[in-house]
Amino acid sequence: MPLFNAHGRVSWFGGPNDSGVSSSEDLAWWETWDQVVNAKAEHLFLPQQPPGTTGLARRLNNATTYVACRWDYSTTPKTMLADQSKKALVSAGGRSILCTPADWGPHEEETGRAADVSPAVLDYLGITTDDIVDVVYPFEEQLPMPKIAISSGHGKKVQGAVGIINEWEENVKVVDRVQELIESGGGTCVKFHDMTSTSQSANLNTTSNWHNSQTRDYDVQIHFNAYQPTDKAMGTETLYVTQSDLAATMSSAIAAAGDFINRGAKYRSDLHFLNVTNKPAILIEVCFVDSSADCGLYEANYDDICQTIAYTLVPELQIPGEPPTRPERPPPAAQKVVDVQIFAPPGVRVDVSINQDTEGRR
Repeated sequence: MPLFNAHGRVSWFGGPNDSGVSSSEDLAWWETWDQVVNAKAEHLFLPQQPPGTTGLARRLNNATTYVACRWDYSTTPKTMLADQSKKALVSAGGRSILCTPADWGPHEEETGRAADVSPAVLDYLGITTDDIVDVVYPFEEQLPMPKIAISSGHGKKVQGAVGIINEWEENVKVVDRVQELIESGGGTCVKFHDMTSTSQSANLNTTSNWHNSQTRDYDVQIHFNAYQPTDKAMGTETLYVTQSDLAATMSSAIAAAGDFINRGAKYRSDLHFLNVTNKPAILIEVCFVDSSADCGLYEANYDDICQTIAYTLVPELQIPGEPPTRPERPPPAAQKVVDVQIFAPPGVRVDVSINQDTEGRR
C-alpha cells in the first residue's frame, strides 16, 4: 500500500547546470559522500564533483532517474527514502518510470509544483516543465521494462564501411555490449549478427526477418558512418521514420557520452530496416569510421557510449556501476553526407571520396 501520493506540475532539478540550487547545496538525507557510499547510492551521482561546486545537488547525474517531493517524514522518514530498495513511480501521459527519491521539495505553495525530477525522467515520459505527473511511493510491484531487439548492421560476409576502424566489427562490439548491459541491469534484450548472407539484399532481408520474428517492443540497429578520410570531427546521428523523439534523445545522449558533434535525429523513409520492421525502430550511426577525431573519441568513450544507448532505450535499468554523464549539447548545422555501401574483406581499408553536395543515407 503506498504511503505517499502526489499529483501536480513538474520541473527538473539537480546536476552541474542547475542554477536554482547553490554550488554548495546538499540533499535532504545525503550531506556527505560517505553517506552516499554507505547507502550504495553512487549510481545517482557523477564520478567526480563538478568544477566550482562542493554540494551533492550539483553532483547529481542527470542521466539517472530521481525525484524530489514534499515527503511526509512522519510516514516516509529520511532513512526509508534513502533506502535504495524502495522506489517511487512517476507517471504521465500513460507512461511510468521508477525513480529514486533524492531530495525534499519543491514547495508547492510557492512554485505551484508537486515534484522535481531528473532531465532523464522528463525525456522518458515525453513531458516538459509544468506538465502534470503522479508520484506514488513506495512502488513495490514489478514494472515491466520494454523488450529490445538489437542487431548489427551489415554482416560477416557483407562488410560495411572500412576506414580507421571496421564498421562491421564495431557494430558487433557495440551490440554485444549494449545487450550485456541491458540484461545485467534487469532488462530484456535479444541480439542478432548476420553471419551467413553473401549479398546486400540477402543481408537486409535476413536481418529484418529476424527482428520481425522476435517478441519485443523496440527494434534497434547499430551502424557507423563513412564519408571521406579526415581528421575533423564528424559526429553521431540517429535515423528514424516514426520515432522522432527517441531518435533525438538517443543522438543527444550519445553525443554527450562520446563528446561527439550531435548531428541529431534524421527522418529517413528510404531505408529497408526502418520500413520493414513492424515495431518502433531507430537506426543509430555511432560515428564516422574515416574520421580520426571520431574514432579516437569512440575508442576512449566506448563503454560510456554503450551504457548511454542501454539507458536511453530502457531508463528503468539498474546497471551495476556508475552511468555516464549526459550534459545537454545543441546540434550543429547539418553536414551533407552521401549514402555509402562499401564491401571489403576484414582488414582492408577502403578510402571513400564523394561529392559533398549529394545528400544520402550516410
